[in-house]
Amino acid sequence: MDARAGAASGGAISPPAAEIPLSADIAAVRETAVAVLRANDLGDITRPSPTLYPHQWLWDSCFIAIGLRHLDPARAATELLSLLRGQWPGGMIPHVIFAETTDYYHAGPQRWRCDRVCTTAGGVQSTGVTQPPMIAEAAVRVGQAMSREDRADFYRRLAPGLVRFHEWLYRERDPDDTGLVTLVHSWESGMDNTPTWMEMTKPVAPRAVRALRRINGDDALDALRRDSKEVPPDERLTSADLFTLYRIVRELRRSRYDFRTIRSTFVPLVQDVAFNAILGRANEHLETIAAEAGVRIPRWLSRSMRRTRAALNELCSDGVYYSRNFRTGELLRHHTIAGFLPLYAGVVPESQVDDMVDTLMSPRYWAQYGIASVPTDDPAFLPRCYWQGPVWVNMNWLIADGLDRYGRTEAAAAIRRNTLDVIVSSGSMYEYYSPLDGSGAGSNRFSWTAALLVDMLDNGARPTSRAQAAIPTTRTPA
Repeated sequence: MDARAGAASGGAISPPAAEIPLSADIAAVRETAVAVLRANDLGDITRPSPTLYPHQWLWDSCFIAIGLRHLDPARAATELLSLLRGQWPGGMIPHVIFAETTDYYHAGPQRWRCDRVCTTAGGVQSTGVTQPPMIAEAAVRVGQAMSREDRADFYRRLAPGLVRFHEWLYRERDPDDTGLVTLVHSWESGMDNTPTWMEMTKPVAPRAVRALRRINGDDALDALRRDSKEVPPDERLTSADLFTLYRIVRELRRSRYDFRTIRSTFVPLVQDVAFNAILGRANEHLETIAAEAGVRIPRWLSRSMRRTRAALNELCSDGVYYSRNFRTGELLRHHTIAGFLPLYAGVVPESQVDDMVDTLMSPRYWAQYGIASVPTDDPAFLPRCYWQGPVWVNMNWLIADGLDRYGRTEAAAAIRRNTLDVIVSSGSMYEYYSPLDGSGAGSNRFSWTAALLVDMLDNGARPTSRAQAAIPTTRTPA
């Protein structure tokens, strides 16, 4: 099966599965997830968690809307439309739009000072970088839950800003017309401390950070940070890494967030494979949304969008997909979960799909509770540390969606069952989970975990006991 089949109709998203009655225990877990979403609802936006993330994050809101559509399609649409409040005049939609709250956030408006650069569409404060462009995917999913008239109205309101966002991505972040967008901060990837990004950021650590680390390890730096009140420091990126990311923000601010200026600084520049895979899929959905809304996509943008699909395969070496250093053109040869996102984009040649699935479901990634964000045999692997090993529900969701479109439905179903097993066995909606024992880590009462659990359950997925679970064989017997 060619994963690109059906792209003209939004990339061949399958209709919701026939309703399957929920058992009492699973219904209770679903109700817990709904309660988390309600508690984190701030009116027209949803915060990712009550304390650690008190504002609105771009791709969080997209995953949240995918779950909210089962509860209230109009509210899900509002979640996505609210992202346009933060749109910059040039078209960028920022990775965080700051809510009116007194809750402390370590990288708040005072660190970015974007109000000195521009005024957002809604007059709100924001960061100066973006995040994976999940809006089009979420919009198509929400549109499926609406009447034709409501969907058309929703698309008409969303499409102009969404087209401008994709225009900005290619115009500002693909200046050499390669088809691949370049990121200027690991926060743009959403995968802050994967080995790929740490390789790029460690060399630019502030001199004082390097000195303190030599003298006292991270102890002295830990005393300076304020973002680990809810979550233990060993479940987050190190203090040295965090202060290095702050330094990069300072340089971006001095560059007024302009890529042409940033390019001449020390800021690490990465053509991130996961971000571009999500963009490649989003482009297909954008065509659907724009057509239904009657909004024209400029010819140059259509050309760039088509180029992304082919360019993603330039990031493949020996069957593995990597990010690339924009400055040197060298592949960043770290094995991480990001390398599986081309399956979601549907760009992996059919002849390579089964090998990738076999790797995905091998003990390296699927130890007990898959899928680990970093292989368990990698020296950087830490089972409960942010993007250095834990299982993330959104990654499993994306990969399973891609496998469905490749016809690997058994593998996709196994991923969803395992994901539900992890959440149910933990008893709570954690930000991420250990792939070794399934224990929850990071922030609790986490919105996209709750939303994607609702989405999987309402589309017919069900957890199963570990004794009954089996990792499927992807190859056809000889």
